[in-house]
Amino acid sequence: MDIDTKELQEYVDRMKKVRLLSTPDLDQITDAEGYSKLLLHNFSLIGMMAAENRKVIDQLIKPNLPTDHALSEEVRAKLEEFADLLFDEQTFGEVDVNLSDLITNRLMEEELHITDLEDINEYVISISKKVQKDYLIISGLTRFQTGRVDAYRQNAIQNRDEVGRFLEKEQFRSLNEEARSALIRFSLMAALLFESTETARPTAFWDAPLAYLEEASRILQDSFYRELMPDYDWEAYEFRIYYYGSFLAYSILPESVAKKAHDYAQKAIDFLNTRGREDILANVNIEQEQDLLLLASVQAGYLPAREACDRLFSAYEQRDENDFSVVGLNLNLDTPSSFLRIAKQAALEVTDEDVQRYNTIERSVIDYVRRMPKNSDTYLKCVTLVTNFPTYFRELPGAMTLEEFCLKLFAAIHPPTFIHINMVADLTESLVRHLFDVKPQQFVGFPGCDTPEKVLQSKERISDFAYHAALCHDLGKLFIMDVITMYGRGLLDDEFELIKMHPVIGARIASEHASTREYADIIRGHHLWYDCSRGYPADADTFSSPYKTIIDLVLAADCLDAATDTVGRSYNKGKTFEDYKKEIEEGSGTHYAPFLPELLNDPGVKQDIEYLLSERRMKLYTDTFLLLKNNRIESIKASRNTT
Repeated sequence: MDIDTKELQEYVDRMKKVRLLSTPDLDQITDAEGYSKLLLHNFSLIGMMAAENRKVIDQLIKPNLPTDHALSEEVRAKLEEFADLLFDEQTFGEVDVNLSDLITNRLMEEELHITDLEDINEYVISISKKVQKDYLIISGLTRFQTGRVDAYRQNAIQNRDEVGRFLEKEQFRSLNEEARSALIRFSLMAALLFESTETARPTAFWDAPLAYLEEASRILQDSFYRELMPDYDWEAYEFRIYYYGSFLAYSILPESVAKKAHDYAQKAIDFLNTRGREDILANVNIEQEQDLLLLASVQAGYLPAREACDRLFSAYEQRDENDFSVVGLNLNLDTPSSFLRIAKQAALEVTDEDVQRYNTIERSVIDYVRRMPKNSDTYLKCVTLVTNFPTYFRELPGAMTLEEFCLKLFAAIHPPTFIHINMVADLTESLVRHLFDVKPQQFVGFPGCDTPEKVLQSKERISDFAYHAALCHDLGKLFIMDVITMYGRGLLDDEFELIKMHPVIGARIASEHASTREYADIIRGHHLWYDCSRGYPADADTFSSPYKTIIDLVLAADCLDAATDTVGRSYNKGKTFEDYKKEIEEGSGTHYAPFLPELLNDPGVKQDIEYLLSERRMKLYTDTFLLLKNNRIESIKASRNTT
């Protein structure tokens, strides 16, 4: 089938609209009822747009992805054009970087077998750009700190080494100007493939990125390359060497490597101070490099962690809270996360002043994210940067708990997920309360409850525990909001694998904090079937947990809200409670706990659930609107009622 360029552009336009529709700005909304109606309307539109986008993928893209047939020159050109529309390598503007990468991989497979000189140039351009996409995907995967990062990094390094052979002088001379430019620019980006490594690595791990940076320095100084490319912006290339080298400081570094990252950061600062490049300063500011210099200084042993934190917070106080550019994003999100990173990694003793600083950061970060224009080119970067805050969060007396902070972040980033979390908590609490009346023995084994009598004596404690555990059940989704909000099309296989990671990452983060530690089993197990035969993570065993019954109730509540929701599930029409009861009965003993059919048939349960799915859900829209307008989580807590 021929590929229509117009349809590809329409796909891109729809993807941009979907982001705005799913998290609308509130400036034009005057009341809570209008907010709920707007979301319902918007997600109806999203559903129609997603259907159109799935047609584009199914009819125009997927038929050209298998490698059992060659692509025509015209199809190759249009696929390359589409990949570029989905991701702008000049601005790092992301529309759909994962689909862009999938298409690029297919084009590279095609180009592996070419011999014509012109086609070799195309291959060099494609694989050079691929290094940049590899970096973005690795940067996203580092949020999870899993073996998948290393596996993808190894493939990315192979891509870079493949393109690296064209840097040899005779090979380089044979390329055209466009291929040379892409090769020079993107081969250097390989140094970023090692950025944001959150676990200590041996010094040898850092040999490769340092070698890429040193190779770039040799190219910069070699007259051969300058003579072949007299119009290339070699001054910007010089800055990128320093800039990318300084980015190593975002990782946990050995002292010797930290010293080199420090030197690169200092050279970047000197460059920005002396060269007067306004085009570079529009996207990179001296303050970011000063943050990196401080991160490297601490790891290099040049500066005490306390002094570095003092300097970072002083810089943070100079921020413009209404600057949503790349520069503003750095000062409002990157600088405070660097402060938190150093403080946590150095285990700094907390002072009264620190408590005030943490309070300031937590409140200001949430407010900044809440006000971030959703049509901003930096919005997706903002969504990625906020994952630093749960990662480096510290619970302090007088400051927010992790639960409170994450709830506010959800509300600021994606209100439909925030509403879902609260619905699951309300549904879980209702089911727990009714199960006390029907089968209190189900809770025997809960800590401190070895008999049904002790269960009944602990009803309030168990109910409160279940409610807060359910509020935290999707904590790990903060790390994948860019995937969660991919409403504009179906998920790719790799994206679904990321979705399946959210119980694991959520449980890991919860385990690090006193207020959420006991909820880790529920967070980890809420997507496992009752009998553990299916679901994820596959290696979890909910039967070994003292909270088995609560896990099963959160699973049921999670599925119930998802099944009946008409907002945030644009791809699926909401079911009725009666439809859901049939699903429970059919899955009893396998997907769902065997006590659930009897529980859901209780008249009192039916009455409460139907209230929660109608009036309470609409009340949550009202409360969420007020929260977003006033930035007050208390509005949600105060309205926590059931019939």
